[in-house]
Amino acid sequence: MAWKEFRFVRDGKAALVWKIEQNGDTYRTQHGQLDGAMQEYSDTPGSKGLTDSAAFITPIYNCTFHVSREIRKKTENGYIEYENGKPLTEQIDGIDFDKPLPKCFCSYKPQTSITDVALAKLHKDKRDRYSRKYDGCCHVLVHHTYGWEVYTRRMDETTSRFPKLIGQLNELKQFGKGTIIVGELMCLKPDGTDDFKAISRFCRSIPEESRRLVKHGDIHEPIFVMFDTLFHNGRDLKNKTYDDRSKLLKTLPPLQSVIDYEIATADKPFYKNEFRIVSVDYYDLTPDTWEAFAKEAGWEGFVVTDGLAKSGNKFYSFSGKAKRPKGCHKLKPEFTEDCVVFAASQGTGKRLGRVGALWIKQIDPNTGKFVSYGKVGSGFTDEDIDFFSEKVKELDVPFIKNEREASKIDMENNYDLVIEIKYSERQEDTNKFRFPVFLRLRTDKGPKECVANI
Repeated sequence: MAWKEFRFVRDGKAALVWKIEQNGDTYRTQHGQLDGAMQEYSDTPGSKGLTDSAAFITPIYNCTFHVSREIRKKTENGYIEYENGKPLTEQIDGIDFDKPLPKCFCSYKPQTSITDVALAKLHKDKRDRYSRKYDGCCHVLVHHTYGWEVYTRRMDETTSRFPKLIGQLNELKQFGKGTIIVGELMCLKPDGTDDFKAISRFCRSIPEESRRLVKHGDIHEPIFVMFDTLFHNGRDLKNKTYDDRSKLLKTLPPLQSVIDYEIATADKPFYKNEFRIVSVDYYDLTPDTWEAFAKEAGWEGFVVTDGLAKSGNKFYSFSGKAKRPKGCHKLKPEFTEDCVVFAASQGTGKRLGRVGALWIKQIDPNTGKFVSYGKVGSGFTDEDIDFFSEKVKELDVPFIKNEREASKIDMENNYDLVIEIKYSERQEDTNKFRFPVFLRLRTDKGPKECVANI
């Protein structure tokens, strides 16, 4: 395969260039700025599966799969294929409500954090608006000239999955043609906490299976929680303040108002009516109270927004990559625990030839035995990676690739290597850490002190 070239065009900056070629069972990539120096990476994925099994994949076929996956990831992030210096596809920079949303369209995302000083200033100026952060699947609702359509965040049209939602959208006369709504599809547990497993199962099934799951009571009809409006009745709202846009949200009931917890069953929450389109819930919180509130409620966290902020050109994009406007920030409570390193994984990319992630375990308080709780691969500095690469070599820590290999390791065999991590929550079924991040090495702690907080 000859080199394929892709570019990501940036406002006021040199375009980013990414190239890929395949030669048999090996592929190479190059990346850098247009007309600048290029960095190169190569990989030989090898075969997959047992040689004599029906699932066996040859080295060349597996390499082709990896190449296709890398290209898909780039195009989903806004890269466009070029040939002889010219784009092969039309570059889109506007919305036509007579047509489906373009694949490259992407709504904004909140910034991942906010400093304590900035949050305190927002509160002092009385501009902080706290809305609950939901753990669901982001979707976009569009009222075209020919009717409503539902899209995933990746702009896959999935309207047939939601006949009841479409019917209820048609009842909302305040949202006419030329409207784009962004929100989260949710399933809830009886206690009001998010059921990500259920909504993920619903959204990942084919539409016919999704409807069957609802019909047979395996999953209740998802709720759409609206958290912003990008266009309203044909008007672009990018230069409207959040407080102005939130007036549209408040024409709908908030999520908490449609659930009756007193008569909820052990199997599912009780909804007061059949309407499944609601607005985000707002809470009167402060920089000192939001984290304790989220932990006590068992929620993922909050989004804090500057009520007077305007998103401007970062409200949405046509690059396939979400922009993060100022004035909108995630707030996630953090938990920390100490863990024992029992294995490592090889790094890729800039960590090639070094440690890429550390596999961690803790003592299960119910059995008194060590249990694997997954791996941590983020939060490390280059100095940390160098240190652990030498340390695992010194201690003869095994390198593994996956959970299957982890299950074969003797968990009672300890290395004197304890680390502290932070995480957002534990997975419901396995108690594994969700979004673990390395904090520091704990030379003052021993393996027997690493008991899981479950």
